[in-house]
Amino acid sequence: MPRPPKRAHVEANEEQAQAAQPQEESTPEDIEAFTNQAFKNVVGATRAANAFPQGNARALYLSYPGYARVMDELSQRVVGLIGNVFQAKEIKGDIKKRQLEEQFEMVQECNDILFERITTNLDIKSGLRRNPQQVVEAQVDVMSGSTSAEPAVASPQTQETPKAGSWNRTTGTPQRNMVSARLFTAKNIVRPQTQFKEPVDNSAHNPFVPRLKEKPNSLKPLALLPEYDDADNIQSYLHPYEFELLKFQPPAEQLQKQKPALPALMADTELMVVNTVESLQQALEELRQAPQIAIDVEHHSYRTFMGITCLVQMSTRNKDYIFDTLTLRDEMHILNLVLTDPKKLKILHGADLDIEWLQRDLSLYIVNMFDTHRAAKALNMARLSLAFLLKNYLDLDVDKSLQLADWRMRPLPQQLIDYARQDTHFLIYVYERMTNDLLLQKEPGLLNSVYQMSTEVCKKRYNKPHIGPESHMDLVRKTKRSFDNRQLYALRGIFEWRDATARSEDESYGYVLPNHMMLQIAESLPREMQGILACCNPIPPLVRQQLHTLHQIVLKARDQPLVKPILEARSSTQAALPPSTKDFSSKLYCPHDFSHQDETRDDLPTLLKRSTASGKLELPREEDIPKQDLPIAAPAMALFDKPAKRTPEEEQQWAHLRKESQTLRTPYKRYLAILPLMEQLKADQVARERSELSKRRLCPAAPAPEQNIKLEPIVIKDEDDAMYSVPLREQLKRKHQTNGKADADQQPTTSKRSRKDENTKPIVRPEVPVKTEPAAVVHQVPGESDDEVVEVPIQRQSTEPPKPPPAQSKKQQKRNQFQRGFKAKNRGNHPQSSSQQVAQPKVEGNFDYKNVDFRQFKGGAQRARGTEIKQNIRGKNRPNNRNNKQFNKLFTFSNVKKDGKK
Repeated sequence: MPRPPKRAHVEANEEQAQAAQPQEESTPEDIEAFTNQAFKNVVGATRAANAFPQGNARALYLSYPGYARVMDELSQRVVGLIGNVFQAKEIKGDIKKRQLEEQFEMVQECNDILFERITTNLDIKSGLRRNPQQVVEAQVDVMSGSTSAEPAVASPQTQETPKAGSWNRTTGTPQRNMVSARLFTAKNIVRPQTQFKEPVDNSAHNPFVPRLKEKPNSLKPLALLPEYDDADNIQSYLHPYEFELLKFQPPAEQLQKQKPALPALMADTELMVVNTVESLQQALEELRQAPQIAIDVEHHSYRTFMGITCLVQMSTRNKDYIFDTLTLRDEMHILNLVLTDPKKLKILHGADLDIEWLQRDLSLYIVNMFDTHRAAKALNMARLSLAFLLKNYLDLDVDKSLQLADWRMRPLPQQLIDYARQDTHFLIYVYERMTNDLLLQKEPGLLNSVYQMSTEVCKKRYNKPHIGPESHMDLVRKTKRSFDNRQLYALRGIFEWRDATARSEDESYGYVLPNHMMLQIAESLPREMQGILACCNPIPPLVRQQLHTLHQIVLKARDQPLVKPILEARSSTQAALPPSTKDFSSKLYCPHDFSHQDETRDDLPTLLKRSTASGKLELPREEDIPKQDLPIAAPAMALFDKPAKRTPEEEQQWAHLRKESQTLRTPYKRYLAILPLMEQLKADQVARERSELSKRRLCPAAPAPEQNIKLEPIVIKDEDDAMYSVPLREQLKRKHQTNGKADADQQPTTSKRSRKDENTKPIVRPEVPVKTEPAAVVHQVPGESDDEVVEVPIQRQSTEPPKPPPAQSKKQQKRNQFQRGFKAKNRGNHPQSSSQQVAQPKVEGNFDYKNVDFRQFKGGAQRARGTEIKQNIRGKNRPNNRNNKQFNKLFTFSNVKKDGKK
């Protein structure tokens, strides 16, 4: 046992000796030697592993318990070491819980990833990826509303190497309405974030912390104050210069009229490229002498998660500066001595993102800024871009085709240097012209409001990108696809995987997996890994590396139970039209007015002309406007032919209305004035209801005077109409009473009642004999509830003597006799058919309940069933259908037993 401590002691001594020696930079020879030694170690380990017994010999050796125990322990140790390597290299999966075949697959996948990383690191370390001459330039033609200018001149590098997308390009001058955009980049660009002294923190749990160490031009000492959320976690930090921005007021000389001075050409202006600490100190001293400074920022966001500020351009009246912020990332904060000085004006265009990028990467803050974008918006200009401002004030056409350039290239090509200078070289002159234009506006204080809006932009703070549980739904809402629960589950899993991968690898979302590819994978849900690769064209490198993880997300989504959404059935009749917000009765409504739409052209010919001297829009002179004296004809329509003067009656009426409108009346006087009108309306309503009620009476009586509102009982002479005006049960009761008292030889009514409408008068049949019979008329007094019913007994008297029944044939008499017998039989069988009262047993004294046998009831009393009206439809298609209609209106009951006789 003494050997391990000795070996550890020797290794410790060797480490101390190596630490004492000065470290030298590794050369390609050292890297090659290290690589050869690593391959020798791998070969030696492979030979030692192959020396173990194989096949039948292995089975023989494993039969010994000691050998089997040692092999088992070594196997578990090797698997544990491999698992530690997986964990160190952030490869997901526990190899100890996998089967043997899955363990081999995980080892192969890990080896591929490690070899790729090793190869990339070796190339970067040896300098093989630092060839600045391999510049790639691709040209893309984009549709635009304006015609393209001269054809783009290709660089010598692009003439030698084939361009990306050259198969889809046209030679010569681009087509009309096309704009050429150039993708200017280089091969094998070193990632700048690998050279940063402080590593980039992309985690969503840690908020962005300002890296400001000192605070020049401060009114309050430097203090990084955190803000907490509801869970007492730090959410963000306050702006270090927030107090200074709150107290800032623009100096008086900035609110006065300026004297614009045209800048010299860029070829005649000195340019200083700042890429060392010494040149940075020199630039700082020169900037402290300038009263105005124009600033612009160039940014890269494709091969990094949060973005990198690659370049900062500054210009004074006599000199241009370009700061290499990739090299001077940790030293640029000394420029706060100038940028936070409230006496020096900083001019930027569209500084919303520039302010955040400067404080995130360079710890730079700005006080006293003038944003030309806000000024253009205050002046209501047609466009708000910097190119339009340069064209408007300087008549200068700026080439904006290098917007897709990769600003990480070092050294910068001359084309990118010239492109970066033009953004700030003319910006001071544009500021002076816009200041004068703002002062000439009729609205006072417009220039001061522009400074206030610019100060609010300076207060912006940078926050890290953050996603929530429903962030993936924003992509679904923007597309027209409809996803089920499985597809949404897969989309959420892929979205979270992309966010975690982009943060760990420091890559953008577009580089890891673009949105359209992610939606295609979630919609298709491929079963195999090759299906995932088929949804991506071209295949992103990180998707190919982590294909197994993506495949597991898709398979887990396919195992989810499918839930189909239940769509509500909406018929065309039930669908209500949305309420219209347009006032069609308004005089301002015009269906042919398209000025509210966005697609409006600003290049239409107008009478306004631009002055060559000042560049402003001026009204034309009177002699320049062509005069056309056209007689205006009188209107031919009588609608517009109004009398010139009003009549005396109209004048009197207008005077009365004007006097009434000017008179002030209290609400109580208005109430007293409207009382007679309300009483008149009530009287009219009562008279209208009474007239409608009189029209609905069966026998209208003589009209009563208007002042007498009391209603008299109405005498109704028609028996059928009186019967059908009462409820159904009362009709049945009266019908059976009439049948019980009628003569046996009387023939039932066979004529069918004519249908009546609500507004039609009842038809009086004189041929039907009317007999005197006590009845009740249901009368409802208007104004009372429907439940209060008054029954008024009346006496009906026959107006004509009864006529003898007409002669009937033998067949008809036989049929009538059968009907009378059938009805009598039904009345006898049905317990409620007879109209006579049932004789009640007479009981003397109190009833003796003790002698009652309650067992004979078997469950208690049962409620009697109600009567039903059924129609016997017989002989519907027979020729004598008219004679059979007399059975259609016979009242029968549901519990009458038919004996089969017809």
